[in-house]
Amino acid sequence: MTKRLLPLTLALAMALPITLSTAAFAEDHADMSTTSTVSKDDVKFLNRANQCGLVEVKSAELAAKRNISPLAAEFAKKIASEHGSMNAELTALASKKGVHLPTTLDEDAQKKYDKLAKVEDGKLAKEYLEYEVKAHKAAISDFKESADDSKDLDVKAFAGKYLPHLQAHLDEAKRIADAM
Repeated sequence: MTKRLLPLTLALAMALPITLSTAAFAEDHADMSTTSTVSKDDVKFLNRANQCGLVEVKSAELAAKRNISPLAAEFAKKIASEHGSMNAELTALASKKGVHLPTTLDEDAQKKYDKLAKVEDGKLAKEYLEYEVKAHKAAISDFKESADDSKDLDVKAFAGKYLPHLQAHLDEAKRIADAM
């Protein structure tokens, strides 16, 4: 009987440090509300990038459906498509890292969208492009910081991969706004 219990006792004793270290990790990271494998700063970046992407797609879809200039409407369709793809990749990355990202806009993102949705068609192209310039400047800053400082190599690579895309969107938004 004792011979049978010895392997079980050893297995439990060996698992105990793992259990304790896992519990200590969970306690240290309880406010992350996930079982994430990335730093708090990276989780914050993933959440900000997610909200930015969600509002980008929703605002672009709104602009593309409304009666705005053809050039601005084409840009909006491009933004919806490209940010939709980026969002899908971001969601997959976050999931891989144990970070749950919401699928709906938070309060700030919803306010940005609601403000744009209230603009009448005749002014929407201008307002939308101004929003795009401002949003992409902020996103570029955020993505650059993450590309430089992220502790997680996958998060760092994601941010670095999309920096040129965000810069191209910013440049295009400025060019279209200047042409109007």
